[in-house]
Amino acid sequence: MANEIDEPAKNTRRRRERKSVPPAAGKAADAAGGERENSIRPSRRKARAASEKPAKEPAQSAAALAAGSAAQAAQTDPRVVPEHIHRRFVAVGHRYYFADGAHAFTDRGSRLTTRSENTEVIKSLIAIAEARGWTEITVSGTARFRKEAWAAASVAGLNARGFRPTELERGQLARTIARERGRGEGEEALSAGPRSNDRPPTAPDAPSRDRFIIGRLVEHGPAPYRHDPHERMSYVVKLETPGGVREIWGVDLQRALKESLTSPKTGDEVGLRAVRREAVKVPVAERDEDGTVVRETPLDTHRNHWILEKREFFAERAAAALTVRDAGIDPKEASRRHPELVGTYLQMRAAELAAKQFRDPQDRATFVARIRAALAERIARGEPLNPVRLRERSPARSAPTPVELAR
Repeated sequence: MANEIDEPAKNTRRRRERKSVPPAAGKAADAAGGERENSIRPSRRKARAASEKPAKEPAQSAAALAAGSAAQAAQTDPRVVPEHIHRRFVAVGHRYYFADGAHAFTDRGSRLTTRSENTEVIKSLIAIAEARGWTEITVSGTARFRKEAWAAASVAGLNARGFRPTELERGQLARTIARERGRGEGEEALSAGPRSNDRPPTAPDAPSRDRFIIGRLVEHGPAPYRHDPHERMSYVVKLETPGGVREIWGVDLQRALKESLTSPKTGDEVGLRAVRREAVKVPVAERDEDGTVVRETPLDTHRNHWILEKREFFAERAAAALTVRDAGIDPKEASRRHPELVGTYLQMRAAELAAKQFRDPQDRATFVARIRAALAERIARGEPLNPVRLRERSPARSAPTPVELAR
């Protein structure tokens, strides 16, 4: 099934098309295993009757009318796509793909469609709808898609039709929204440092996904979240930055330090970045007036995945990213300069093979170029590089070198 977001202007034509197809035909197609598109589209608003209009509207200047029209056009731009969506997917025409060549969704301007129920795809569609000013949307498709789209739209402040939530689902959503408003990024938070009473601010600033923090590592270790003894255990990293000492919270920071390629120590200049978020369920304690826990309720939230390395690591990655971006550099020469890029060039080769699905040579070139740009950006951000996996060969035949495979 597919998912979509439609434009009101096309509704009349669609109704005519539906009338031309006997209902039994649609049921037969579903029974035979046929798929329909799931979608998100702006809801059609009923026009007000003339009697409901004000008797007299206040006069407006030409400048005010022009400003209003410009604002409305900006809010309803049928093709605007947030920058982070462009970074996450590879666009070829109006179709968006994952880096492995799998189709993610199609942007039809007046609606967004997909056959996927992937949570990140659904959130991306909602982000596009929000950017286009679709304050009220209609969702259609599979039950899971409609539920996920309703929840994501509600968190974003959009009204969603096409799904009727239960009271339990409404309650879970309310707790999720309250949690995110109170803690920003879920369990991770960034503060400007302790106050005079050695307690962090009540509502610390939360780091965005792309925020890169550089500073001297002061200390790190496990601690109750935001130093509140009633909170669950988390992990805190303190950095001395030009703006003061900052505290970064997140249970994944302990793993980031342990698995760091440069093994930073206290006193080292380091860089810290949250590279992605994953959905998690965490227990939320409910207490009585005496502070005693009476019950725990599971809550859907997000957890950041961190990278923490010495400062020079990111400078080396920036140089490697420049090499990958330059399509004129031979893979063998690139691998000689940066041996850690062998896996990246293998993935580039896989992208070239996946691009053969496109008939238009320009589409093939665009697809490969955007895969190259996406890989280079991940390298520059410090994200883990693609490992090299070689299949075992019989002793009679020698395995090709990684560079040969890359070529």
